[in-house]
Formats: sequence, C-alpha cells, structure tokens
Amino acid sequence: MMLTNVVDAYLAKQRSLGARFESAEVLFRRFCRAMGNRDIGEVTPEAVAEFLQGKGSLSATWMLRYRVLSGLYRFAISRGYAASSHCRQHFQSCRRNKRPMFIPRKNCAACWTRPRS
Repeated sequence: MMLTNVVDAYLAKQRSLGARFESAEVLFRRFCRAMGNRDIGEVTPEAVAEFLQGKGSLSATWMLRYRVLSGLYRFAISRGYAASSHCRQHFQSCRRNKRPMFIPRKNCAACWTRPRS
C-alpha cells in the first residue's frame, strides 16, 4: 500500500477515536514528502533514520518523531501493510550507545540533606 494511503488510514482511525492529531498530521506529511511517492514496504531503515535525525543534533524532536512514526508502523504492521518497523531498529541502536547514570549510595544521601545554617 502507498505510504500516503497508510498515513490517511491511520489519521482517519485516530480521529475516529477522538484524537485531533493535527501536529502529527504535519509530521506525517513531512515524512511522506521525504520518503517520496512509494510503497510503505519500499521505505528503507536508513531513510527512516535520516528523517528521525533531521539536520541538527539529537533533541526532543527526535523522540517526538520516533513516537509518532512508531505508532504509524504499529498500525501498518497490524493491518499487514508493512512487515516490520524501521523505527524500532534505529531506537535500539541509539540506546546501545548510552550508559545508565549511576550515583553511589554514599553520594545519594548527600544530595537530599540540607546544610545546617
């Protein structure tokens, strides 16, 4: 199925459930322009990663784009329009590069105690 048709069907479904999806629609239209007029199965993981990254460094916009596109891909997979989500592959590779923050227990107590005056 063509990417624009999948987006239209997803927007119609979300709006029938009461969601407005106005800003998401703008994002979807930008995604369709970036991917071109092609079948959703022809969209490559590299193209999705490039769209998610944008022009600048990693920001909150990346997570917004990721969440909106992952919802579209979940919809497309459940309807049989797409075989897999290209968003998920990119998100897992980004998570592998980050290390969790660790605060030693002895330093944690110092964070919550007030200095006496």
